[in-house]
Amino acid sequence: MADEMTFGSAGALLVRKLIQARKERGLSLEEVTVETRIKKDHLEKIEAGNLTFLPAAYVYAFLKEYAGAVGVDDSELLERCRDELSIPSDLKVRQEAAEEEEERDSQKGERLSGMFSAVTSSSGGKISPVTLVGGAVFIVLVLLIVAFFTFSGSQGIKGTAPQAESEPAVTPEEVQQEVEIMVPDSVVLADTDTLSGNVPGETSELAVKQEDWAKDVSFLPESSTSPYQKVLIVRVIKDLSWVKIVADDGDREYPGGQFGEGDVLRYEAKKKFWVNIGRPPLVELYLNGEKVPPMSKRTIVLGEESPSPAL
Repeated sequence: MADEMTFGSAGALLVRKLIQARKERGLSLEEVTVETRIKKDHLEKIEAGNLTFLPAAYVYAFLKEYAGAVGVDDSELLERCRDELSIPSDLKVRQEAAEEEEERDSQKGERLSGMFSAVTSSSGGKISPVTLVGGAVFIVLVLLIVAFFTFSGSQGIKGTAPQAESEPAVTPEEVQQEVEIMVPDSVVLADTDTLSGNVPGETSELAVKQEDWAKDVSFLPESSTSPYQKVLIVRVIKDLSWVKIVADDGDREYPGGQFGEGDVLRYEAKKKFWVNIGRPPLVELYLNGEKVPPMSKRTIVLGEESPSPAL
């Protein structure tokens, strides 16, 4: 294809009509660009007679848009321009597609016919019993495989029992109802790892030491000269509970936490303990080896005087 149109061609005639119509309407290329969304440099190339700067299909689309924008309604000239650009019409495209489809169908029929002829020719023009039996066996096998997987899938679904809903776990929020108090910066950890170390005479004097869980727990002060003469043992007997202990009005604060069944905690104080238990019925308290009566409230004070509710 030539780089530019020859004088008198359909393309050249269409371009001249486009330029004339644009000028008659008083439109600039910028205004046509806004109307058609075609770049200005593309319009300039079209008006210069260059219809090869892009693939022919794009150029033809630009020509149609340009013609619509400036009011050039000449379908015959546009079709001639399409032919010059070697762009097939919609009708021609449909015809070619139909012809290709017919050709494919014909080739498919020839292949099937050839296969059938090959099968029948081996048996004198008839389909052999072996071929029939083989085909039937193959079909049966396919049906059996499909049925097997279908049955297995349905049985697997039916055999899956719904999981029982587990009871909701106890959360710290449910067991923690701690009373906030002002304490100093001194923080001491509860002695849960070194509970053993019996004080002389402790085993024979304390009844609780007869229980298996208490045999290695020290219920009394380490010595008579120790400043910490109060020992509190907290034992969780069931499930979970929040435990928080503060000694001597805040001189010692033991970090609170959630403890489980079987946990045994040991605390020391000079005079008294402030005790906060999330779930009192699940916890036992021992002060210097003597079992504290069951708590009626979550918070009590133990020490110098008999157990009393915390204010």
